[in-house]
Amino acid sequence: MTHILIVYKQFPGPTVSHAGGESVYRLMQALHARGHTLTLVARIHETERPQLPAVQTLCDRIVTVPHHRSLSGPRPLEMARSYWLLRQATRRTLLETRPDLLYVEFAQTGAVLLGLKGVPTAIRAHDINWFLMEQEIAQHSGLARWRSRLLRTLFLWLEPWLYRQFDLVAAISEGDRRLLAKRCAPKPILLLPLAPAFQPTPDMAPAVASGPNVLFVGAMSRAYNVQAVTWFLDDVWPTVLAQVPAARCYIVGAQPPPSIQSRHDGARVFVTGFVDDLAPWYQAAAVCVAPLLVAGGLLQKVIDALGMGVPVVATSASNHGVGATPDEHLLIADDPATFAAAVTRLLKDTTAREQLGRAGRLFVETRYNFGPAVARWEETVKNLV
Repeated sequence: MTHILIVYKQFPGPTVSHAGGESVYRLMQALHARGHTLTLVARIHETERPQLPAVQTLCDRIVTVPHHRSLSGPRPLEMARSYWLLRQATRRTLLETRPDLLYVEFAQTGAVLLGLKGVPTAIRAHDINWFLMEQEIAQHSGLARWRSRLLRTLFLWLEPWLYRQFDLVAAISEGDRRLLAKRCAPKPILLLPLAPAFQPTPDMAPAVASGPNVLFVGAMSRAYNVQAVTWFLDDVWPTVLAQVPAARCYIVGAQPPPSIQSRHDGARVFVTGFVDDLAPWYQAAAVCVAPLLVAGGLLQKVIDALGMGVPVVATSASNHGVGATPDEHLLIADDPATFAAAVTRLLKDTTAREQLGRAGRLFVETRYNFGPAVARWEETVKNLV
């Protein structure tokens, strides 16, 4: 089978604090199960080293360089140093292992590796930055809006150019695939979605007591998630509480900033920070919310919630990559009053929750069936190699 050198700017592992790393780990599991030989080059934070044994079972060789967040110097200098070490480690590993394919996760990783030659190359895009910036324009005014417009113009040229330097390009959602196909023609763009993290089991114990629990999941180090939670708690949650006084809101995700931590009151709003296992939190949720005002790619946490059979209320931006049908697979709301009404309706109506949950789970099982997507990508790689 194929020897694949995987390069990623983060470290992939089963329980790392970033959804991208968990997704890459599950892709590696799938490729290893299909008989491919894997070599990994990645940046690693010191706190992620306990993940190494799980990843070593999938790889013939792992080469790591320090993540800039685990270095002590000035952030810009350490970031540049960290990425330079990643490039040098990849160059050496290419020469020493002679893989059949260089596979790159994330545009930022691809930019660092530009110019390395010798084998066929493939890349998977996690976000379309110019699309994110288009959404940001509507959120800003004055100089900030002009800055977003300028960056959007730059990335609208830069990103497609970057992807065209690779022999094979994949997107994680159908929405992103269509965006890239327009700009990268005639290069075909494959769909290689993020794998659902888990499936519900009958004996799974919920993380907290059942009831009218509203759940948000997302890495709180991301500004878009902080903006979403702030909007939800300020503009939506008071209306929900007025209609359902017993409701509880759980904000689950690593590295919540002080502005979010301060919203924890231990009665109606709970900010947990990082948790090892998200499945029990989905199991405990009556409704999962995705109130992002700016979003791209594929919101893995929405897919996870749908796959667990949890009804979802989301903004249109949150559904861009997911591509679910509003009112069939999830509920869509873009203003505070409509969002609050959708959450309240589901909290009060058990039948509506169950129907929407079943439809969402079927949608994920049908649209995001990971096995066939990997098989199609694998066949294209065989032809390329």
